[in-house]
Amino acid sequence: MSDLQVLRTALDGANALVISLIGRNRVDESRQNAQRLCERMAREERDGLIMDYRRCALDHTVAQFTEVAEIFAENMPAGVRIGYVYAPENFMHTATMTKKLAKAGFAARAFNNFEDAATFVRGEA
Repeated sequence: MSDLQVLRTALDGANALVISLIGRNRVDESRQNAQRLCERMAREERDGLIMDYRRCALDHTVAQFTEVAEIFAENMPAGVRIGYVYAPENFMHTATMTKKLAKAGFAARAFNNFEDAATFVRGEA
């Protein structure tokens, strides 16, 4: 049984989804959730995404998280702006993710606070 809680909300002032992860996130869950999230982003025709990892403990190596990044890079709809909000303990994971997404042509950045991520995803930065 998973101890991960996933909160899904919309970002005010944008056609963007906010996903907040709370608890321990296991690598098998990440792989499945990444694919589902890409499908949802396409289905809902969203053009922005914030992934909030501040209250999330990642149970992945950086190499395993790179596999998750590849799922996003290959399946996320083109043109989506993606902001990752990190806690200090998962900075390397979010840096790896945003680097991989940027190489795939996405506007993607990591932030240490939600407000800067929201400004970026809205295209105001």
